[in-house]
Amino acid sequence: MHLTKIHKVVSLVISLFYRMGIWHRGDQPTMKEIRTKLFYSVFHTLFFLSLLFGAITNDRWDKSIFLADLAIGVAVLSVKLWMLMWNQKKILDLLNRVCVFSIQDDNDYKFFDDKLKGFIKFAITFIVIVTFDGSLPTLVLSLLEKTIYMEIAFPLDYRRNKIAFWIATTFIFTEFLLTIFAFIFTTIIWYLLLICSLRYKLLGNDLKNIGRSSKNGKKKIKQKEADNNFLKGLIASIVAHLHLNELITEVEDFFSGLFFMQFATSGVSICLSIYCLAFDIGESLLERIMFFIVFLYLIADLFMITYFGNEIMLSSDRLSYCLFESDWYNQPQATKKNIIIFGEYLKQPQVFVIGKLYPLTLETFTKILNSAYSMFNILKSF
Repeated sequence: MHLTKIHKVVSLVISLFYRMGIWHRGDQPTMKEIRTKLFYSVFHTLFFLSLLFGAITNDRWDKSIFLADLAIGVAVLSVKLWMLMWNQKKILDLLNRVCVFSIQDDNDYKFFDDKLKGFIKFAITFIVIVTFDGSLPTLVLSLLEKTIYMEIAFPLDYRRNKIAFWIATTFIFTEFLLTIFAFIFTTIIWYLLLICSLRYKLLGNDLKNIGRSSKNGKKKIKQKEADNNFLKGLIASIVAHLHLNELITEVEDFFSGLFFMQFATSGVSICLSIYCLAFDIGESLLERIMFFIVFLYLIADLFMITYFGNEIMLSSDRLSYCLFESDWYNQPQATKKNIIIFGEYLKQPQVFVIGKLYPLTLETFTKILNSAYSMFNILKSF
């Protein structure tokens, strides 16, 4: 038996949350910790407002589109940051309940470990890319060209006043540093969805192997023992399935509002990003690279949540087939009846339905991309 725990990289990230004041220590936050969270919340909201009003007041149409695109993206990231800071107990509870469990089979553990290692490498690469892309244009353009590529609304005249320019640059840079925590939380959401899908696959393997370790005896008493072991394994699988369904329903309920917001804004954001790339509104190579990375982030985030939601649906849908790959046909009639009833129940896959409208599947991802392309065709005619 192998006991899986929260991955060490995620544990390091949790330690970082505590150190930076994103999360509080102890059962209840102190007044100082509450003030820190409030400061982060208000400060990041100012980033959204500066981008929004910058888009409204900018004289150039292309710059307004770019700033509007960033404002929408930052609004979603702000919500993620608020969820991260103010739902600490719920997030830790989900991490402990979803990610800490036991795996009986060695091959299953190797399969799980390989999938997890691949995901962690991808997540680290993702964070490095978005961090590099967000910080490099701000620093390079500010130091070398003395310009700010985000023409935000700012109370000081940073275009003419040197001190105001460095204050605005510092504001953007520190806002981005705070945004990194929202990016990290994005990968934690992916991590939770990945574990949910893998647990369904592992449960399917357990269903296939019910009673197989007890098939060797030829005497009557050994056959009875094998039948009893099969029945115990079947009951344990039923309990495990109900428990897993309950956990995944909690995950769905907790993230449903966030996913709905992403679905509602992703089409517009991707449309605006395509416009920025298609009409080459960047004034330097760094800006063009930044536009491209913003586009990739929007696509990646939407794809990952819908991909894992799709995997949860598919892996839970296969459970009925896995059950009937077991040694069920050699069981007593009473046990067969229970297997058939359980098999019928397993034919209902677990599907995340966001806002009671949109299933969290790749089909929804395709529909959002199609809507983004349709909006782009309308936008480019202006």
